[in-house]
Amino acid sequence: MDRDKLIAHTRPIRKTRPSNRTEVQEAIANGDQIAARYTLHVERRGKYIEIEVCFFGRFAADGRMREAHMLTRTVPAANPDQAAPAISDGRGAST
Repeated sequence: MDRDKLIAHTRPIRKTRPSNRTEVQEAIANGDQIAARYTLHVERRGKYIEIEVCFFGRFAADGRMREAHMLTRTVPAANPDQAAPAISDGRGAST
């Protein structure tokens, strides 16, 4: 997926899943390459789910994401009460 496709994919997800939390298990960068394993904890249509993600990407010379490949697996949230707390950005907005 190139940068434009990644942005097009991410925008609607952020609108439909405004309450989320990301838990990074592992991340490594080498030159322009990055690999990460993380879990997204989200509330979707009143249900709490976890999305396990294996991410591989490359950066452009200006530091923006140039290429992204993701493998995902959706599983029921282990603890719905802890699944997707709102996180403040310090300016009163939640992410």
